Amino acid sequence: MLKNSRQRLTAALLILLVLLFAAGCGSNSEPDALSYVLLIGIDHGAQNLLRVSYLIAVPKVIAGGGQEGAGGGGGEGQRSANVITIEAPSIYASMNMVNSFVGRRISLMHAKGIIFSEAMAKDGSMGVIVPGLTQFRETRGTAFIAVARQKPEEILNKMTPFLETNPAKYIELLAGNQSFTGYIPGEKLQDFYNDLKIGGINPVALLFAVSNEKLPPHNGQSSYRSEGDYVAGEMVKKGGVSLEAMGAAVFRGGKMVGTLNGDETSIYSMFRGQYGRRIYTIKDPLKPGKLVIMDVSQTDKPRIKVKLTEEGPIIEARLSLEGNVLGVNSLIDYSLPRYRPVLEQAFEELIEQQARELVEKTQHEYRSDIFGFGNKALRLVLTQRDWEQLNWAALYEEAQVSVDVEYKIRRTGTQLRLMPIARSNSESIQ
Repeated sequence: MLKNSRQRLTAALLILLVLLFAAGCGSNSEPDALSYVLLIGIDHGAQNLLRVSYLIAVPKVIAGGGQEGAGGGGGEGQRSANVITIEAPSIYASMNMVNSFVGRRISLMHAKGIIFSEAMAKDGSMGVIVPGLTQFRETRGTAFIAVARQKPEEILNKMTPFLETNPAKYIELLAGNQSFTGYIPGEKLQDFYNDLKIGGINPVALLFAVSNEKLPPHNGQSSYRSEGDYVAGEMVKKGGVSLEAMGAAVFRGGKMVGTLNGDETSIYSMFRGQYGRRIYTIKDPLKPGKLVIMDVSQTDKPRIKVKLTEEGPIIEARLSLEGNVLGVNSLIDYSLPRYRPVLEQAFEELIEQQARELVEKTQHEYRSDIFGFGNKALRLVLTQRDWEQLNWAALYEEAQVSVDVEYKIRRTGTQLRLMPIARSNSESIQ
């Protein structure tokens, strides 16, 4: 009995000691002794292997509600974030080198995104670096991954939000607008790495560019162009943040092989089941000179079937969408039973056409299965050797792909009936 009591006492003391030593900060660093990185930019170096840029938060300014953005000046000269660029043989070496003059230790625990140069994406350096990034315990797998059409340090210096005093919040909202714009992919760092190592899919990354910030002269004429028919750097805009996040970079074998515009990225997201919602402006099917504006969302995950035949793979995809009519320039009442199916069919045909064109583009121009059709085909083989012998990359180029879109209009606006513009008697006589 006494022996059992001693054993229990010893066990209790051991547990107490373990709890005492386990408590506290395991990193041995106080919060005010760390430099919190918000964004990382990676490019080829001039005098070393890499040129790494860090957007580092200034907590005191952010907490005080300062009005300056990242890299900006003015007022009292206080900035909520600073950009530091350094050349080093590796990313982790660059962190240690920055520690030598910043004072606080660099931390990636709050890094929202990683931006690579287009040159690194195209020559395969980006695909080599990403796996190593995912191994570091401070790297967040939920950080977005992007390709910059200019130098990454230029992108970081343009992070000057005018609606947010906190650049971290701005970056988070910018990368998260995929759920309601549809113009950018929703892939994160961990998703990109997973797609790199899986043979049945190729990754994509968000596309960034610095805005031109110039408006062309107005000649009195205008023409229709889809709001998603742009890639980053091509938008006609002036004002706000001098940045554009539009479209996606397409990869094959770890190398960037092309880009998708905003419309194509929306279709891509539909195939991946990542599409949230988006505003579509299309030509009126009954009056092509007029426009119909709709808010379109995805109602269900895409249904994709893959069959392996002697003639090659057969892929069948079905996309389910629904939407609300926001505006009709022609004043045609599409809430009426005789008109509603016309608009639904017109939009179905539009999305089916865009989907077919995008699939053909990835098959013959990019030769990259970014939709994950190969993951469905992977289930049709028994072993890894069978999968390697199948050679899906070559089969995808010859696959027969059919796309069926189902679109239903749920609401047609808050007005019960659209009425034409009233005209005066003199106008009606003329």
